[in-house]
Amino acid sequence: MTAIYFILSVILFYYAFKFGMRLLLPFAMKKLAERMMKKAQQGQGGFTYTYKTGNPFGTQNPFENQTNSRNSDGQVKVDYVPQVEERRKGTETAGEFIDFEEVK
Repeated sequence: MTAIYFILSVILFYYAFKFGMRLLLPFAMKKLAERMMKKAQQGQGGFTYTYKTGNPFGTQNPFENQTNSRNSDGQVKVDYVPQVEERRKGTETAGEFIDFEEVK
């Protein structure tokens, strides 16, 4: 008999929790959004980062050691040109076709 009461109470709690969250969650999200907007308008967002160097992502720049790829006459030297694939049209792009015989 206690098992039946336990199962019924769990089911009742589940539906009560589900109904309560459906009512309370939109209200809570609205209040949270209002509070965040108020902080952002006051400038207390907490999202200001201060750094001493000119680089906000650290002190090392991976591009500092690269040499300039421009020649003295202003032209750019390209080391790598990817291969261009030829565009196929029609049945070439449709896939593989299989011949079949019609059985009567």
